[in-house]
Amino acid sequence: MRQALVHVAQAQGGLFSRQQALGAGYTEREIKALTRLGGVWVVVRHGIYCQRIDVDDLATQERWLLKDRAAALAAESEVILSHDSAARVLGIDTLEPPSPASHLTRHGPNGSRTNGDLVRHHDLLPLCIEQVDGLVATSYARTALDIGRWHGYRHGLVAVDSVRHMGVPLADLETELSRMERHPHIARARAAVRDSDAGAESVLETLGRELVASLGLGDIETQFAVRLADGRVVWCDFRVGCHMFECHGLVKLVPISDGGVAAEPAERVLWKQQARETAIAAEGLGVSRIVWADCFGAGRERAAARLRKEFAITASRHGRALPPHLRELADRHPRRPAKRLWIPDLAPAA
Repeated sequence: MRQALVHVAQAQGGLFSRQQALGAGYTEREIKALTRLGGVWVVVRHGIYCQRIDVDDLATQERWLLKDRAAALAAESEVILSHDSAARVLGIDTLEPPSPASHLTRHGPNGSRTNGDLVRHHDLLPLCIEQVDGLVATSYARTALDIGRWHGYRHGLVAVDSVRHMGVPLADLETELSRMERHPHIARARAAVRDSDAGAESVLETLGRELVASLGLGDIETQFAVRLADGRVVWCDFRVGCHMFECHGLVKLVPISDGGVAAEPAERVLWKQQARETAIAAEGLGVSRIVWADCFGAGRERAAARLRKEFAITASRHGRALPPHLRELADRHPRRPAKRLWIPDLAPAA
């Protein structure tokens, strides 16, 4: 790539436009040759390119981030990345959308228009924004609410749980809801905020909690501390009465080098999980496992029946009321996650 275009691309996350390439001295014929099938340049969006070497090894999420950047670069007026695009930029956990797309929001009469894998939104409401790596996106709170409005309650619950776990105060979400009271499908987002919990540490924990909540077993408490016989304090994903629910995703068994979180062989991870659950049960508690397949389709129905039975067995053995000594210990050991966002200290000065 010619030096004049290298500097342009570096400032734009590796992307450059057709006009910028022409400005750097490339001819129309050269551009056509460079962007042919298998060529040195890849067409990210119409009129927006990058070098093939920069995209060949990108994961799906990273490819979509590149498409989001390209959509913003190709826009003819000032736009803000929103919805799924903003979630990718901000690192918000989400469910896979039914129709993956880049989303742009600009000022104007409310409405949305979809063209292939690009959705353009208009909003007359002043937007709170975040700036990340040269990209402008809607705020964490607004992004989570928009995902709920656009994709539905379950998608919204996952996104709202994620931003709350990242450190977004519930008050920020409620304030944004009040500002958006006339937006389409705001009831979906409102329900997601009402049912959200900052204690969910993964998408699966959100889905598992939503499944258990649908059974009507009782109030759910996330990140419940239990002291084991060896003196360790562990935190169960969530509990109802004397029954603990643990969510196990495949990512726990995948090595870090392959994108998972396992620092040990899969068989040792499984052995430790089983030993931990046995130790939890020894404290007079029931334990149920929830996996990804339990949260969808026919698997959800089977899981619901199993969880009801397991909870009923625990209630018959240990009752429904949590023993005072377990309550006291949990209160002395709240889970303190490392929040990923800076939140100003609003405590009054001394």
